[in-house]
Amino acid sequence: MPSYRLELEIGDLRPGRTPNQVMEAVLSSLEHHIDATDITVIDGTPRILVRFTVPASSAAGEDTAAQVAVRHTREAVQHIASTGGHRLLRRRRGSWLALGSLRPAPAWDARPG
Repeated sequence: MPSYRLELEIGDLRPGRTPNQVMEAVLSSLEHHIDATDITVIDGTPRILVRFTVPASSAAGEDTAAQVAVRHTREAVQHIASTGGHRLLRRRRGSWLALGSLRPAPAWDARPG
């Protein structure tokens, strides 16, 4: 099954929300098998990392399923906290590739999108 990784910047919590609710929103909204999760802080910005798989089909179908999952996940998290930039990567032949790219993913890029 194709493996993907979502890297999502997390900003301020909405009033009355807790940090645990952010990860709960990720886990409940991602409608695919989750292999691993992590939270890291880079340059003072928290980021959630989620590795997940989608059912095998065509490369385009798999990528579309992953993109839809990321959109739903980001929307769910935005009810709990503000979000910043995000990246979606696909695992191919031992490397993480930025979706739509045939090259290895560059170091984190803070541009939204």
